[in-house]
Amino acid sequence: MLTSSAARTSSRSVWEGITGTHDFEVVGYSLMDGFGAGRHVCSGDFSVAGHDWYVAFYPDGLDQDSAGYASACLAYRGKERLVRAKYSLSLVARDGRASPLAGDTLRSHYFTPTSRSADVLKFVEKSKLSSSPSSSSYSCLDDDTLTIRCVVTGPRVESVAPAKERGPRVTVPPPSLHEHLARMLRDGRGSDVAFRVGGRVLRAHRCVLAARSPVFDAELLGPMMETTAPCIEIHGVEPAAFEALLRFVYTDSWPLAGVDVAATVRLLSAADRYGLERLRLMCEEKLHEGIDVDNAADVLAMAELHHCSQLRDACVAFIASPSTLGPVLASSGFEDLIMATGASVTKEILYKVSESWSGPGNRNNSSKRK
Repeated sequence: MLTSSAARTSSRSVWEGITGTHDFEVVGYSLMDGFGAGRHVCSGDFSVAGHDWYVAFYPDGLDQDSAGYASACLAYRGKERLVRAKYSLSLVARDGRASPLAGDTLRSHYFTPTSRSADVLKFVEKSKLSSSPSSSSYSCLDDDTLTIRCVVTGPRVESVAPAKERGPRVTVPPPSLHEHLARMLRDGRGSDVAFRVGGRVLRAHRCVLAARSPVFDAELLGPMMETTAPCIEIHGVEPAAFEALLRFVYTDSWPLAGVDVAATVRLLSAADRYGLERLRLMCEEKLHEGIDVDNAADVLAMAELHHCSQLRDACVAFIASPSTLGPVLASSGFEDLIMATGASVTKEILYKVSESWSGPGNRNNSSKRK
């Protein structure tokens, strides 16, 4: 299905790296001996990639950690809140190339209002500057002049293509497989198996049932499959519960309308019988939501029978509550619960009662008396 309400567009931007080189000449280097740590001289401003920079040189180092070395740094003078740049600082030898006396390492730094400079603490050893022969090709001092070369690469954003129409957007509808399978179950088209449940005949499809239930798989496609009987007789399941079970098998959704505790109990029993774990847990959730003083004992008995541990714990906690214990004990279902489950459930309820009715202090005193 096509809709014309929201046209799609596209655009493009290119990040181009702009590189600039600045040579900073420090004339009269020998006069700076004893200048003092932290004192520096600065180059003039230069612009690269639309941002302003300068180089600072510390003849006696930036601080105590750089004792015996000269330090250098690249500093940002712009107003942007965040600028990322790659840079290198080197010394220029007499032959115009980078001298091996100082590193020419490419570094990366984020420049911010609180971090405006990128420092190279141990830029070059002072002893090597003064001891290198002036005739050497890698000597950095030319007529007592030191040249620091800074190479900066920064990004420049350049918009390339304007927005362009890409045509109407294609809208994909939500999945409808469950609707198609539900219609196939209702219509009975292509059905190859029938069940007789309490006088009603319900038609279905072997492959769908076998794919969803291990019990149906064994009965309909396994060695014990029914092949000769025109209808498979189902005993112990009410027609409405079996029909609801089939609706779940075909749609994977809750098959009952409204909240009916009795119908949900019967459906849970059928789900347990046919190994439909998701449906069984859905029934547990619905029964948990519908527990009250009239049905709590019956629901607990059913949870015990079908090993529904989460529902069982919820029922025990509900019955043991001081506000509901009396009415539940007086209900008709509680006597049936005792007959069906024996003493184990009764003991657990009594334990929960004592636990909820006594405070932490009472429990501690009781344990001390023991």
